[in-house]
Amino acid sequence: MTDSNYKGLVASAAITQYARVKLDAAGTVSTAGLTDKDIGTAQQAAFAAGDVVSVKLRTAAGTHKMIAAGAVTQGAEVSTQASGKIDDAATATGYKLGIALEAATANNDIIEVLYNAHGDTAI
Repeated sequence: MTDSNYKGLVASAAITQYARVKLDAAGTVSTAGLTDKDIGTAQQAAFAAGDVVSVKLRTAAGTHKMIAAGAVTQGAEVSTQASGKIDDAATATGYKLGIALEAATANNDIIEVLYNAHGDTAI
């Protein structure tokens, strides 16, 4: 049982720092895709399968740093995107995730995001 906002988990492959991650059936984590319901964000990069990565759980208090898939407007509602990223341009099979507290100007910008209740609302 984890009583903190973070959990150390084994990566099933390389994971980029601040990517949204999902829990796999084997109990490892991998980068969350567009249609995946993530469990949180990787706090450091995993360079290969077997690396332990600290995950800030999505239910953690406070905000999360996340990777933008493109330009994002500050204050906009963001949703899931491929490769563990987020964007304010909703994609039909994605999930609403939270509110961008900072703007992004380009792909791979790191911004601060406030998760909504659970990020499980389909678009």
